[in-house]
Amino acid sequence: MIKKWIASLIIGIIVITGSCLGYLQYGRDMDVCGSHITSFDNYEEERLSIVINKLYVANQKACAEEIVKRCRENSFKSVRFSYDQAIPNALYVIVYGSNWQVKNGKALFSFSYLLGDMNGTYNIVNDSEKYILRVEHN
Repeated sequence: MIKKWIASLIIGIIVITGSCLGYLQYGRDMDVCGSHITSFDNYEEERLSIVINKLYVANQKACAEEIVKRCRENSFKSVRFSYDQAIPNALYVIVYGSNWQVKNGKALFSFSYLLGDMNGTYNIVNDSEKYILRVEHN
């Protein structure tokens, strides 16, 4: 009787722990926690801080590509970019795992999305084939 109770308790703890870890890694969506635009003449830079709400990131480049995709599609939950005025010519992003990491300045990684040759007035939405993604590992 006691062995069955202990076994049930252990199985329950394993299931609850697995559910909690699964939620922390896969149950929450990324979002913008900070945004800053710098504009001059016909040039605009977007600087973002993103919270991805994950315990870890196995592939930083794939994560950066997903963030760029969401910027291009303007599909973040709490922020809508005003692309009717101007579309950024450069994108700089700092990626955090959680709000706690933001408060403590513990970035997972950062990246930039810039023109390959830096000539011309291209933008990240309409001219993505001219841009290069550079991931910086922290």
